[in-house]
Amino acid sequence: MVAVESEAVVREGLDANLDVAVLVASEVVCAGLEALLSRLPAVGGVRVLPLEADDLPERIGPADVLIVAADQWSMLESCTGVSGLPSTLVLGDDLYERWNGDLSSLPVDGFLSLKDLSVQTLDDALKRVTVGEMPIPASLAKRLLTGGRGRGTASAQGVIPLTSRENQAFVLLADGMSNKQIARCLGISVHGAKRLVGSILLKLGASNRTSAVITGMKSGLL
Repeated sequence: MVAVESEAVVREGLDANLDVAVLVASEVVCAGLEALLSRLPAVGGVRVLPLEADDLPERIGPADVLIVAADQWSMLESCTGVSGLPSTLVLGDDLYERWNGDLSSLPVDGFLSLKDLSVQTLDDALKRVTVGEMPIPASLAKRLLTGGRGRGTASAQGVIPLTSRENQAFVLLADGMSNKQIARCLGISVHGAKRLVGSILLKLGASNRTSAVITGMKSGLL
């Protein structure tokens, strides 16, 4: 039932005129990405951002969604803490290794696999990130689930004091649910769900949902 409701929310929540910004150095990948985006009815425009721009946050600003290649992800350091940034999708195939570096504080709301990139996977990721869900390739999710706990435990990293209600919300958040879906599952208001999610991010020291899920896996909360 949850899966059916999730799909319905995704279909209803997608904007019909998305402005997508692209930050990709590879001309081949950039051209292929533009071609796929042009086939999606919901995408109203695609802007390729210059790699040399000093005013990157301002250039990104008007976009609804930003797609950034994993190799250019670190460029978003200048955007850390900037309000009003669009939902950010990171595109690449070695994302697990990159999370072991110092990139967890960078803006990110979901991931795209370059190897599996298609009209369908791109459309699905855009739909999900637009309604507040966290798209993530199955291969990356599996590596995080099987490998995360081996690198750290709750006792090693310190106990994170989530309430029972926060724990319930955290499990739903990790399943990729939006605030609206969390509220429905817990029988609370959307504002109540937002407060729970905000409290979880604060306690985990996470800048976004993806970072929170990874921190939760490493600390043994998930």
